Amino acid sequence: MMVEDGGGTVTALVSRDTGMIHFLNDEYVDEEAPMPSASGANQGYVAVPSAGTLGIGNGLVLRFAATHMAADQDTVRDLFCERNTGGFADLLEARGAGDAWERFHEEATRTALGQWCEENGYSWPND
Repeated sequence: MMVEDGGGTVTALVSRDTGMIHFLNDEYVDEEAPMPSASGANQGYVAVPSAGTLGIGNGLVLRFAATHMAADQDTVRDLFCERNTGGFADLLEARGAGDAWERFHEEATRTALGQWCEENGYSWPND
């Protein structure tokens, strides 16, 4: 979420040795932890990808609309082309689909992050 919400200005790196997550940007510096370079390359860090790269960005919203709000697919697509997330929230509320969206989003996020962890040699907590 931090990587995505940072608008491309936040980098998150996970230490292969400690599992510590470092957030790097121009406005925040963690004084207590040694800071890797932004790329983390060859320093024992793995960069956390954006939500879009993980498949849980806007594409997830469109997949949800296709399976749960078929009649509203064009409206949802237009809202996200306009970056109108508030309009999407209003539409979810109007259709009574908020809980379904939350479940869909949570499941997709857990699956994507679990796969990313597995691909990068990290363990993922089992529920």
